[in-house]
Amino acid sequence: MSREDGSHWGVNYLRLLTILSTFIHIMWTIKGGVHMSNANSKKPLVIEQEDGDIELVDKNILGAMVVDNIAESFPGIKHFFNTLKLVDLSDTEAKFFVSDMMTAEWINNHYLHILQKVFDEEAKDDVGSKKVVVESKDRNVSSVPEIKIKKEPTRQRGLTRVREGHLNGKQTFSSFVQGASNTLAAIAAERVGEKPGQSYNPLFIYGRTGLGKTHLLNAVGNVIYDNSKELKICSLSAEHFTNRVISSIRAGKQKELRESFRFDCDVLLIDDIHFISGKEGTQQEFFHTFNALYDSNKQIVLTSDRPPHQLSGIQERLVGRFEWGFSVEVLPPDLEHRVAILQTKAKNLGLVIEPAVLFVVAEKSGGSIRELEGFFNNVVGQAAMLNVQINKSLVLDVATRLSSEDSVDLVNVALIQKEVASFYGTTIQDMCSKKRTRGVVRPRQVAIYLSRVFTDDSLLEIGRKFGGRDHSTVLHSIATIEDLLAKNPSQENPIRIIQTKIRKIAGGKIDE
Repeated sequence: MSREDGSHWGVNYLRLLTILSTFIHIMWTIKGGVHMSNANSKKPLVIEQEDGDIELVDKNILGAMVVDNIAESFPGIKHFFNTLKLVDLSDTEAKFFVSDMMTAEWINNHYLHILQKVFDEEAKDDVGSKKVVVESKDRNVSSVPEIKIKKEPTRQRGLTRVREGHLNGKQTFSSFVQGASNTLAAIAAERVGEKPGQSYNPLFIYGRTGLGKTHLLNAVGNVIYDNSKELKICSLSAEHFTNRVISSIRAGKQKELRESFRFDCDVLLIDDIHFISGKEGTQQEFFHTFNALYDSNKQIVLTSDRPPHQLSGIQERLVGRFEWGFSVEVLPPDLEHRVAILQTKAKNLGLVIEPAVLFVVAEKSGGSIRELEGFFNNVVGQAAMLNVQINKSLVLDVATRLSSEDSVDLVNVALIQKEVASFYGTTIQDMCSKKRTRGVVRPRQVAIYLSRVFTDDSLLEIGRKFGGRDHSTVLHSIATIEDLLAKNPSQENPIRIIQTKIRKIAGGKIDE
């Protein structure tokens, strides 16, 4: 071989080696390097194509990062997310699958807010915020073949006469278990369903969260849907209504919004109307919508966490209209009522459980129906995984485990206010007052921030506990403290010191 041939061969060899090295580097970046890069430097999980479009590299990586984050941040509940997998990303939703229906239901009932928060943290630089949805990959619980869950179709806009929003077809009057705590509300709702626009207009149903208000709202919509074929139904949350108002303003389509609700809606069902507190623009639109529907004898049903006269941040003229019809409270169920609910739920699942065992379940669960059902679902899920009968011993074991995991519940806004006030040398009264001095404003901001970190209270609820402040004030306080922590991450930071003390009060169950 000549020197020229050898040189030519060497150049080609080097070119081949370079190409091979580049290919290996690209494949490593896609398969594994992205994960490492994102974990350490938070670089995006997306690549830009030649046409400028942005494409997600790997949903598996993003899903794995979410699971890892939960395991590190919330070790007490990580076992619920062992089988969690991100399967789809749309423009608005991030859909996750878990292995079984019980786990899916438990996550949706108890830990969906945690999953949403973690997903937003991991995905904000790549795909942005999306609504998290958790479903079961296998809708049948194989460990307990007797369990059969009937899933009713959701009645959605565009497909039916539900003009706006949707109706949960499973929440009907026949599936609503009546007791002393809710009979009056159920009767009123049934009357409205039978004669919309003629009885109890507006119907205002109020009570603590998780007591069945939304169930009754959907039940009204479902009976009207079945019996009054000509009526168009608008069923949505107050948050949804607010978002519709905002989007219509941005797009310059206020006229279309008004026509949609005021002239093309026969039944208006609004869940959690207290959400519009402090939102003047939304209240303005809802005021005129209410008047238009009421004057036309269209039925209005509203739910709230408190009676009209106790609503803060809502215009007096609206409060007055809420009181025009019939206001009825849904109370927490007593022990016998909770047992009756459990009997119905067990029957629907095809389970035979001793009444004495159901009494233990009712005693060990929380005071709301939502907590009751969540605890019962956990018991059923545990029985399915262990392939054992549901008995008193199993119920007590589940109760012990959950009480250990939920020790964080010891921390509430009142406790946080007390600790912050003590640290800064101020008073809870001052923090909840209208005072704007520096010695009050900073402790107030810290307490609001910590309330968001350590509790499940909504922005509205937190604001209410700090002298009736609106959600914008709460958001500003949270953002201010987050900026401070970013600039000074030291453990000696006063906020960090208070956080550490609160964690100790919670028995060390809250991780950094």
